[in-house]
Amino acid sequence: MSFKKSYEKYNLNKYEKTYFSGTKKSYRVKSPVKSFRDLDVYKNTTLLSSEIYKFKIPKKFNIEDEIKILKNLSKNVPRFIAESYGDKFSDRKLALYKLEKSMQYISGIVAKMDFLIAILDEDTFQKQKEDLLVLIKKYQTQKIKILNLKKAWQKVF
Repeated sequence: MSFKKSYEKYNLNKYEKTYFSGTKKSYRVKSPVKSFRDLDVYKNTTLLSSEIYKFKIPKKFNIEDEIKILKNLSKNVPRFIAESYGDKFSDRKLALYKLEKSMQYISGIVAKMDFLIAILDEDTFQKQKEDLLVLIKKYQTQKIKILNLKKAWQKVF
């Protein structure tokens, strides 16, 4: 089974289908960006971070440390995006590095969520597993958008 077909069971939006099909799409700025708060990736990763903070795992698994690490990782993604926006005016290389760092943090978040899914092996936690899978999909979409933002900044600056 190909990588593309393995994702067909998920309801992918038009943007994600374009990404997995390998076709290129031209990107443009949707609205003027006056601060980092105007960036969609900043807004979305902040919302995703708040979803992780609301997520509950039963105490019987004794993984509070893992949850704490996951929360810290999720907090740092929008922080790096905001810092990179500020740095793009003074040090372009540092700004691009911070966007890379935010994508690395997203990879860490996805790995932690995969770990949590593996721990939640009982059928009684199916809802939590599904919620984690949805969060993983959203974070992967944001990672692609951060990469596109990085490419756009490389062209402009």
